[in-house]
Amino acid sequence: MTSAVLLNEQTARVWRLDGETANTSELLTLHCETLGVPVKRFWDERAEPADLLFVDLPGIEMHNPEALSALRDQLALLPDPHIHLVLNAAYETPILLEQYQAFASLQPEDVIFTHLDEERERVKLWNFVLGTNCPISFLTTGQKIPGEFRRAEPSLLFPQKNQR
Repeated sequence: MTSAVLLNEQTARVWRLDGETANTSELLTLHCETLGVPVKRFWDERAEPADLLFVDLPGIEMHNPEALSALRDQLALLPDPHIHLVLNAAYETPILLEQYQAFASLQPEDVIFTHLDEERERVKLWNFVLGTNCPISFLTTGQKIPGEFRRAEPSLLFPQKNQR
């Protein structure tokens, strides 16, 4: 969103919606205000048009079928959503694969990995792609916005030894 607004001069709108739990991402609201991007707490289809529309939903526990069902129902109310699964790169590969399988019914089109700064063995992310056939779109070094948010590139997954 930051690149689209600042570099490409696109307009954006953000909805920070609640799910099974409250969406407490105040940092997202602050970031939007800094960019001059409207952020709303309730879905409104009649909002002014924009080049890009973003919806932020709180995470859910992968072993909670009721929360997953509620999230699926909430996504069904959105017009043609593009689902981006956000996972923590510092988790072990079996956990990442289990998380992907738990959310596969939502049909994520890609994965965004956070906490890249906490992961020394980045090659496991390539193993994730091979094990799921789901591409990685972005990598970020932390959980804060913008957190060194970068497009996924091979050089970030296979850094030189002295760049770790």
